[in-house]
Amino acid sequence: MAKFFCVVWATKKFELYNQGIIEFKDIPKTFSLNENQWQQVNCELEQKSIIDMPRIKDFLSDLIYPLYFLDFETFQLAIPKFVNSRPYQQLVFQYSLHVQKSKNGELLHSEFIAKINSTDPRISFIRKLIEDCGQEGDILVYNIAFEKTRLQELANDCPEFSNSISNILTRLKDLMIPFRERWFYTPEMKGSYSIKVVLPALFPEFTYSNLEIKDGNTASLTYASMVQDSFSGDVNKYLKALLEYCKLDTLAMVNILEKLSTL
Repeated sequence: MAKFFCVVWATKKFELYNQGIIEFKDIPKTFSLNENQWQQVNCELEQKSIIDMPRIKDFLSDLIYPLYFLDFETFQLAIPKFVNSRPYQQLVFQYSLHVQKSKNGELLHSEFIAKINSTDPRISFIRKLIEDCGQEGDILVYNIAFEKTRLQELANDCPEFSNSISNILTRLKDLMIPFRERWFYTPEMKGSYSIKVVLPALFPEFTYSNLEIKDGNTASLTYASMVQDSFSGDVNKYLKALLEYCKLDTLAMVNILEKLSTL
């Protein structure tokens, strides 16, 4: 029985706690929760999953091959180091890209990480991304707002690439939608649709725990310290670790889509 409430419940969990309610089963039916929150409660109590097959099928049938699975990593600097950048701007420095040219086709992989030097990492990043993404096919990301915003910033800061970036922008699709919209939900997701929660809910054996770098925040701080010459570790070793982490993110997306397809 779930005794602790997901952080998305914000102040409501404390309101319940102050009333002496610490288990889902004791929440009064008259208590003010939204539809998604009640869904979380009922799925937990009944240990049931929700699978909206018609909507999932529509989502899958709308995908255009070749399919690209894309994930960015960014870093921030308090003092701008590059032209057309600002304090604490999220600057792209690496990506992972898995590609499937046809359904059930061979899975290919491309990746990029900017060299640690005085040049602007965004330039080499966007040149390679444009080359790797080709001209057609959908580009799947998880939480489209992040990648979309970074690409729009790149188009503004590097206008010579704006047409090619526009092509990529029009092809973006969000793999988070089936989970955010609760077309697929399991009790293991605990009210969240973050990829770091969805992934182990679907694939308990899929883990980041054996990686040197296990999360995006560590990736960002590691690269930023390298750029600022304050990193004390083995640079080459940690550049490889950054690539391994980012690669696992897009491989996770491939597995998630495959899971939806097998439903």
